[in-house]
Amino acid sequence: MADQSKLDERYFVDEYVYNCPFCNRRHVSYSIYSSVEFDWTESKKCYAYFLRCHSCDNDSMHLTFEKLKTYHIGQVSSSNRWRFVFPEDVDAGALLDQAFFYSVPTSFFVLDERVPRVLRELLTEAEGCLKSNFLTGASACARKIVYELAVLQKASGENYEDRIKSLKKIHPELEPTFFDTLLTIQQVTSSKVHENSYDGWESRHLRIILASLSEMLHELYVVPAIREDRRKSVLSLKDELLGKPVPKAEPPAEKK
Repeated sequence: MADQSKLDERYFVDEYVYNCPFCNRRHVSYSIYSSVEFDWTESKKCYAYFLRCHSCDNDSMHLTFEKLKTYHIGQVSSSNRWRFVFPEDVDAGALLDQAFFYSVPTSFFVLDERVPRVLRELLTEAEGCLKSNFLTGASACARKIVYELAVLQKASGENYEDRIKSLKKIHPELEPTFFDTLLTIQQVTSSKVHENSYDGWESRHLRIILASLSEMLHELYVVPAIREDRRKSVLSLKDELLGKPVPKAEPPAEKK
């Protein structure tokens, strides 16, 4: 069987299923519950499509300059729904990813709530800037993420580069390439932006940096929490088997 893992890297798999940015479920069905057109300029139309996940019922918005073909599929949960129309011999998911120039959520997957809010919001803002090709904003947010992460992780150092190297020493379990990639941000932006700030850099470079940041945050905050939850689950099963009372779990503290 051919390797289809590349489909997990998309927003849209095809006209029937996508990778939901809210419930983080891959290949879950969706439908169009609303669409609208508006004037982008005096001579250019823009089309907004609002999609609803059939798993979590959360809505996402997608903008395109193309009027995509749709057809009515009836009612779902007492509301009219539509689907996109594509010929059977085309890659509908790839065409949808190319057609939409801006999506909300902009992130491929919304970051887990176990990642501190300040980091989640900065990464979302950075990806939104990148989606619109606002490189100054994207790079500034990326640099701010590193600063806030250094504060949260109590990294030492008087400057940006020293803090990254300190983070690398604090977390030797993480892939060193992630930290090395972050060092390149200082080549993209500086404390005082000037005309040469982006010499030789394009959005594809920042995309790599944001992908590294996203993976680092997942490894730092989500993976350890998942391991701890699994450990507690096994211990709970053990205590249940041995007849020991299971202590009530305390509600998790809200991350700020």
